[in-house]
Amino acid sequence: MIKGTRAALFCALAAGSLLGGCERHHRIETAEVVQAAQTLVNDYNAGNAAAAAAQDAPDYVGIFHGTPNNVGPAADLSQMKAEMATAKLNWQIGKPKVTIARAGDLGIFEAPYTFTVTDAKGATTRETGNWIAIFKRQKDGTLKLWRSIGSDAPSAKSAGG
Repeated sequence: MIKGTRAALFCALAAGSLLGGCERHHRIETAEVVQAAQTLVNDYNAGNAAAAAAQDAPDYVGIFHGTPNNVGPAADLSQMKAEMATAKLNWQIGKPKVTIARAGDLGIFEAPYTFTVTDAKGATTRETGNWIAIFKRQKDGTLKLWRSIGSDAPSAKSAGG
């Protein structure tokens, strides 16, 4: 009986290893994360809120300084539409750093950003900061934005101190 139990355990472990190999096929790659982030920024800059929000995972949460958390793709779409209706927006990202979670199911994108807002009267404001975007592999194999965190950098000190 013990030999049978060991054999069953060995078979279960072997099957688990084989399945684990299948899961690795869906491992997130660095280039895939960079492409997903850049596509999101491009859609946003093009004023295509629907395309940008379509990249959100169903359990998306956006966390940005000075605003309440933005929970879910519908809330994200609504917020982007409101922003785009009142101003011309330009979001630029700098050189990214990407970290892939050991399990391969999350890709963490970190980059400095510059966000420029030009209102209807032509007044422009510019903000710089850091953006952290966490992309998560979905059950259907797609890569979606799971968390988005924007943190503005402090203003530069004046020359006088």
